[in-house]
Amino acid sequence: MNPYARFGLVSNTVSAALILTGLAVFGSTIIEAASGVAAGGGTAAIATLATIVTVMVVFWLAMTEAIFPALFKFNAVRRLILGKYYFEGTWLQSEKGDAHERLSVIDIQPQGKGFIFSGYSLNENLEIESNTLIEFSKLDWPFMTYKYRNSLSDGADGKREGVGEIQFEMNKASARRYNGYVQYVKNEARVKIEGAKLTSNSEVKQLRTLQGRQTVFSKYWDLFFNSSVRKAQRVVEVIREEPAAKTPEIEQTLDRLEETATKVERRKAQAPGKDAIVPRRRASDWAKDGTFKGAPLEDETPLSGTGK
Repeated sequence: MNPYARFGLVSNTVSAALILTGLAVFGSTIIEAASGVAAGGGTAAIATLATIVTVMVVFWLAMTEAIFPALFKFNAVRRLILGKYYFEGTWLQSEKGDAHERLSVIDIQPQGKGFIFSGYSLNENLEIESNTLIEFSKLDWPFMTYKYRNSLSDGADGKREGVGEIQFEMNKASARRYNGYVQYVKNEARVKIEGAKLTSNSEVKQLRTLQGRQTVFSKYWDLFFNSSVRKAQRVVEVIREEPAAKTPEIEQTLDRLEETATKVERRKAQAPGKDAIVPRRRASDWAKDGTFKGAPLEDETPLSGTGK
């Protein structure tokens, strides 16, 4: 089932209902005018009938080709018609393969009674690697198959054209997730994809700026590729490498400890070792009056008296 067939159904049904309503309201007047013209001759009757048919056809074309397509541009009208099959908007798509990890911004925008599917892909360094523009798509809900083209490729790498298939989640509300695969036409390797619709208008607006895009990508890169564990390990390593901040009280305490350690080292350096000989005073070095008369020891200042 293609949900977008509803647009044609709604357009044709409403247009037919309006025409029938007009005939019911103004039918008697039209019949009387046509009868009066028909009384004048066969040519006049045919011309009147042709005019009435022409007016209805023009009204039909105006409704189905101009008025309703203009109404279908409004998201509120599209949500009302598509109901739970409404999946238009901005999506973030992860791509996982052998040595292949990148994130894509996918825009599914309205285009008349259908939609247009386009986007671009970035790697972990926020470098654009490719873009996507759908050339053909077939929607058979909940599956959609499509063929896309990458204009950033020159074709030499075999990555200029590819095909993909996705399956939307089936909920009572509109779809918010899908998963599937993409594959290049000239490459047998398949890449698994998973998409999540952005429901926050602020995140959609952030993608329009470089700084905002970096913020949104950092958030969803961790969610899609489960890099939060590695991120936590990096945080622990940074904490171990960086010293803790020193408060004034800690700095004062460290200064006092350093001064005390310096004094202790100085005293140890001045104190004699275990094997050193400690010179002793002799009784003959002291006079009867208590004054010291001997020679001072090395590095010793005479106390008093007549010591020489």
